[in-house]
Amino acid sequence: MKKYGKIIIIVVGILVVIALLILIYFKTAFISENEVKDIVSDNMSVSSSDLYFESIDFEMDKSVYEVEVYYQNKDYEYKIDAKDGKIIYTDFNVNNSINDNNSNNSNTNDSTNNGNNTATASITVEEAKTIALTNANLTEDVVQFLRTEQEYDNGVLVYEIDFTYGDYEYDYKINANTSEIVSFDRDSIYD
Repeated sequence: MKKYGKIIIIVVGILVVIALLILIYFKTAFISENEVKDIVSDNMSVSSSDLYFESIDFEMDKSVYEVEVYYQNKDYEYKIDAKDGKIIYTDFNVNNSINDNNSNNSNTNDSTNNGNNTATASITVEEAKTIALTNANLTEDVVQFLRTEQEYDNGVLVYEIDFTYGDYEYDYKINANTSEIVSFDRDSIYD
């Protein structure tokens, strides 16, 4: 009986050591959630206490933190590399000015934008909706729109069109000037 007790103690000891090594790996290989909050607040140039972080999800397979944050009644999304802390994607527009191409001075900035993304687009939001619905092979009367916004994605003016149909949520980004689908995602509403 003493022999089995020693074996159990050794096995438990080995499992504890393995668990500690895994914990040390995650602590040293990936940035922490507090560091993610600091990166987001630095990017937005506000104190992290002024931000409401709805979710900070670690996607192990992609080594990415997916962050949803609210600031001044607007929601923003971030994707941050979990190893080096670089921002991979954000829909927060750091430079809220728009160049006026029709002006004689092409460096004139429209400082009244204040992040409202009211830049001139070649297509309307209704045309963007039609593009997304056509691609999804659906009609407007069978879907429920969740969000239709004009925003900047990596410096490109896009319409973000989100809607649900049945058990799926569809997320589209349509280039507001070329009418091209920049990105598309369809996920189960149960995920």
